[in-house]
Amino acid sequence: MNVNATFFAELLAFSIFIFITYRYLWPSFSSILDARQEEISKGLEAASQSQRKLEEAEDQSKKMIEDAKSEASTLINQAGTRGDQIVEEAKTQASEEQQKIKTAAEADIEQNVSKAKENLKQEVSALVIAGAAKILEKEVDEKSNKEIIDELIKEL
Repeated sequence: MNVNATFFAELLAFSIFIFITYRYLWPSFSSILDARQEEISKGLEAASQSQRKLEEAEDQSKKMIEDAKSEASTLINQAGTRGDQIVEEAKTQASEEQQKIKTAAEADIEQNVSKAKENLKQEVSALVIAGAAKILEKEVDEKSNKEIIDELIKEL
């Protein structure tokens, strides 16, 4: 192998190229690479945080759904209980109303019966008086008395 001046010239040119590259270009490339690396790591961290937030939001939504379901079932149970109470109250009120109507009807019937008895007594007494008057008008005869009493019985 023959070492000559071109080799040294090429070596010198390459060394100058390395020096210029290392001195002037490498820091800007390095800062660009560092900035890009930092940007990528921030993006990955943001993606990781977003993933955690998404999982937390999913957990919260599941919990809220379960809470809503339990509240709904509680409300349904309360509504059923309240419905039963309303039905019982309605039955009680209907029973009380029925008792009031029955009592009023019985009182009305009793009053009508009393009036009918009073009217009947008045009619019977009027008939007895009329019968007695007829008996007294005629002569006292067993046969005629029997006919008058039979006639009064038919009128009753």
